[in-house]
Amino acid sequence: MNANEPSAGPYSTPLLNRLLAHVREGPDPRFDFLSFDDVPWTTPRASVRELRVALIATADLHRRGDEPFISLDTPWGDTSFRVIPHELAESELALDAPYVDEKYIPRDPEVALPRRALDELVAAREVGSAAPRHYSFAQGIVRAYPGLAESASRVAEALRADRVDAVVLLPTCSLCVQTVAVLARELESRGFATVALTTLPELTQRVGAPRALASKFPFGAPAGDPGHRALHVAMLREALGLLDSAREPRRIVETTQRWRRD
Repeated sequence: MNANEPSAGPYSTPLLNRLLAHVREGPDPRFDFLSFDDVPWTTPRASVRELRVALIATADLHRRGDEPFISLDTPWGDTSFRVIPHELAESELALDAPYVDEKYIPRDPEVALPRRALDELVAAREVGSAAPRHYSFAQGIVRAYPGLAESASRVAEALRADRVDAVVLLPTCSLCVQTVAVLARELESRGFATVALTTLPELTQRVGAPRALASKFPFGAPAGDPGHRALHVAMLREALGLLDSAREPRRIVETTQRWRRD
């Protein structure tokens, strides 16, 4: 889908109108994107240089041997999550699972879950520390509630156990933009400062994510193109910078970074 092609509907972003029509013609005839007036807000306890950071991706990633996602078998979406240890080797990820987007992620999982980029920021003393565990959700969630709220509550317990301060959330599909905004809201209301990446700022604004970094990257690679570690690091740096600079909810900033082919 080209986000710039005209299409009829209530949204100024044509892709949202086409996505709305597509979901209504399929699994949920009464579907609309979520909208909230209030936005939860947690002020970081310190500068990013002192914070422990975790990552959340909606990329269907999990370890080999984990229970599979059922995202291909349920029309409204799988709202469960899987734990990805920070030090887990890439070879231990089930990148050949049938629901993993084949375009970018199997070539370089860092495009969706940039653990090694986070390591570089920690080594440079730009971030306090990396969480020992990160979290992966499924793509294509049509009905976010109540499932995502329940999962967010469980993730929050694990984040507290790991003494995490802040979370960066990375969507890998169009509906995933809504998913990460919902998760950001849920985690923010539980005391974690969050930053969501977004390729659909109108949707992020509508749902009410507290802070977001917008890009024009293609779906499937929110941190940048495969193998481009410097870009992954730069995207994380900009996203985490919002924890220091944002002063009010619904703060959306467009990245200065560009996809490598540009």
